Order: sequence, then structure tokens, then C-alpha cells
Amino acid sequence: MLIEPVALSDFFLSFFSAAMIIFTATLYAALYAWAKIRASRGMYIGAGLAYLALLVCVGAFSMVNHLNGHWLWLSATMTIGYALMPSAIWHLCVATHSDDEPH
Repeated sequence: MLIEPVALSDFFLSFFSAAMIIFTATLYAALYAWAKIRASRGMYIGAGLAYLALLVCVGAFSMVNHLNGHWLWLSATMTIGYALMPSAIWHLCVATHSDDEPH
């Protein structure tokens, strides 16, 4: 299955949405971690908004680049992974840095 190439006029939008995926994913993880550290409801809301922005960016990227079939499933899997990873990484960090073991 061939993928339709991106029009030259859409190249900037493709590049920008890819950069925004990286930025919003980083922002989501940072706000989630900060919310866990400070137990701040506002930071949790900010993390949720950053995740929604990530979904919009992935949707724009998928549309502009004409992703379908397996590529669209890959994008969906990526967004699910982004939703779950900050929590999993937080639990891993807490478990590995606990002071239960003697030094």
C-alpha cells in the first residue's frame, strides 16, 4: 500500500505538527511529574490539557501526511503509550528510589 506524498504546501504544517507532538508530549510528562510531586490538582488539569493538545497534534500530523491503515494504528498506539508512560515511569522511579532497603 502506497502512501500519498505530502504536498509541498503542507510540508510546513507536517514539520510543525511533528515538532508540536514532541513539545506537547514533553509538557504532558513534565506537568504530570510536577503534579505528582506537589499533589497539585491544577497541574493535573494542565497535564490533561497538554495531552489533549498532543492528541490534536497527532490528528493534524496524521491528516496532513495522509496516514491510513497500519500507520494510523501506529499513531493511535503511540497516543495510548503517551497516556500511560508517565504514570508507569513515576511508579518505576518511586519503586527504585524508595528507602526501604538498607545501604
